[in-house]
Amino acid sequence: MLLLLRALFQPLVRMLALRNLRADRFGAMAALLGVALGAATVNVVLILDVGTRAVEAKSFVTNPDLPVFTEQTVTLRGLRPDGQPTAAADAQEETHEDYEIMRSAIRLGSLSAFLVGALIVFFTFNVAVERRRREIALLRSAGALPPQVAAVFVLEALLLGVGGAALGLLASIPLAYLAAKAGITTTGRSRIPLHAIRLPWSAMLLVCGTGALTALLGVLRPVREALRVDIARALRPRFLEGGADQRRRMRGVMLLALPFMVLVYGLLRPFFRQSVPLFAFFVLEAGLVCAAFLAAIVFVPDVVARLGALAVRLAPRRWAAERLLLQRRVEHSGHELAWSVGGVMMVFALLLALHIATAALKQEVSTWAGRALTPYTFFYPNEPLGHAERMLPHLPERLVAARFSSRTPWPNVVYAVPGDELRALAEATGRPESIALSRRFGPGKAIVSTMMARRFDVGPGDQLEVGGRAGMRRFEVVGVTDDLGYVHASGAYRNLRTYAVIEAADFPVISPYALAIGHTVAVADPVTGAAAAAGGGPETPPWGELLAGVPRARDVRMQTGVEIEAVRRKATGRDFVIFDMILGFTTVLAAIGVANQMVLALHARRRELALQRVLGMTAGQVRRMVLMEGALVGTLGGALAVLLGVPLGSAALGALRTVSTFDVEFSIPPEYGVLTALGATAVALGASLYPARTAGRSNAAESVQYE
Repeated sequence: MLLLLRALFQPLVRMLALRNLRADRFGAMAALLGVALGAATVNVVLILDVGTRAVEAKSFVTNPDLPVFTEQTVTLRGLRPDGQPTAAADAQEETHEDYEIMRSAIRLGSLSAFLVGALIVFFTFNVAVERRRREIALLRSAGALPPQVAAVFVLEALLLGVGGAALGLLASIPLAYLAAKAGITTTGRSRIPLHAIRLPWSAMLLVCGTGALTALLGVLRPVREALRVDIARALRPRFLEGGADQRRRMRGVMLLALPFMVLVYGLLRPFFRQSVPLFAFFVLEAGLVCAAFLAAIVFVPDVVARLGALAVRLAPRRWAAERLLLQRRVEHSGHELAWSVGGVMMVFALLLALHIATAALKQEVSTWAGRALTPYTFFYPNEPLGHAERMLPHLPERLVAARFSSRTPWPNVVYAVPGDELRALAEATGRPESIALSRRFGPGKAIVSTMMARRFDVGPGDQLEVGGRAGMRRFEVVGVTDDLGYVHASGAYRNLRTYAVIEAADFPVISPYALAIGHTVAVADPVTGAAAAAGGGPETPPWGELLAGVPRARDVRMQTGVEIEAVRRKATGRDFVIFDMILGFTTVLAAIGVANQMVLALHARRRELALQRVLGMTAGQVRRMVLMEGALVGTLGGALAVLLGVPLGSAALGALRTVSTFDVEFSIPPEYGVLTALGATAVALGASLYPARTAGRSNAAESVQYE
């Protein structure tokens, strides 16, 4: 080790290292960008996460570390019919757990870019050292010591690692500011003012140091193997070398071990779920999914070797020479494409899984909105002193309205409504279940939303105890539903869906914490409801026509259920923009990796390509063959991404159902698979343009000269 450190500072070592980097500019640039983009992606997420926490730290509604001020709202307790209390979930933990899990998932997701960057570095140094085996043998035969030879490559790795880490550190700062300006956060609940951004220097330097260390680790194993090379064998002319396949195939034991491990965990998963806290369970599941994801890359070389040749046969028959040569390359050296195929597969599988999860959450919003929002329009204050009841005289006579009080403050949300008005509202929708429930509603009764019922573990027949400065009272739960009783207000989606409704006669119980009846108004159209009940029309009334004559007020806001649904779906998509940003960087890295692999492979095959040119192959045919190879990488990577991304998306939704209250169902739009495959092919094909251009310009006479 001491000899190696001394050799790093020798002029000859520096000269050879810089010469090698200049000679292999594209590979060096790819490795540099691999380290830089990987470190920058993780650092941007860290900066945004610190900024998000700083902005949300001011309120107990968004800060899990602050105590909940329950004296500002009513107290709630669930009871069985015999008076025994139910096992209620902690409001603070239940509310913040989803967001804490999302923050953890974002941090884990940022590692995908770091991983792809590391793969580029490892592949670059593996190929570079293998390509210079003859040069290493010449240096050794000329008297160079092993530490001196190793120092050349270690110095290259240090220059690329430190340079990439510094570039990633510098690039992450403006990228974080741009992301914050675009409204990207790690929870989706707030915006980060630019002046509130704080840079976690210690964590950022640790990430960059890890990136530089990755470059150093990437060169150690290939250098160690290269120093053990047989000098006489390495200096023999290449046409005397054997063509044995040096691919390392995975042993059969490993093939059996991977599915066996999956089976073992599947059998033990119910016990983990019961005995491990939800957040820890999520971390455990995420770690195992990442491990399984990486293990799947092990299978890629065999898949490429077996399916690649079949895929090549799909190429147009008029390109017979290019197709035949590419088919032979895949059959004999298909494992060399595994790095590129594996990178494309990983990136687009994550993209597909992300959009499956996003689509499921949007569908969950639509399903809930179809029950709670679609038949209604809501009038609610836009200012603290606003009162929606004053808008009632301006409504058309055919509409039915129900007046609600304001909500009691989070986390225990209760509001009141006159029972007769709620019954009229239910009858206007034409829904038999809502009508029957409204007729059971009255003084001493309560309707609770599905999320409130889950939080307090109550159902029809149980009791909800409401207390506060005005005393305490128990209400019989007559129904658990989202179809009736929801009124809109400003606030977080989950908080708005967690509520209980009591009769206006019982309003005094919550009056110290809520504004009077008429604060908020819900409106329905009985004509549309009757048509929908008869099966002859949609549930959504023609609000544009019905409300055209209603004046707009500055202090009262009017929103239809359809408008609220559209806003919520847009907000759900915005919550996941940060994942798109992460995977966007990762896609760029995957494209760089594909181009780098092809450039390095073409450099190693320059004699082969030159011989093909001498035998009559045109430059256009060479370019076309390289482009076909890029298309093959994209096609195989896209197909494997679909096969891996669908179960990965299903696993993500399973984890989401386990740790959250959202009732998400797995479904995949048919176009998702097609777009994933086409996107992967387009990225790989675009990445192969530069290698194809370079291959077409190669000098055949210079490449075939005797070495």
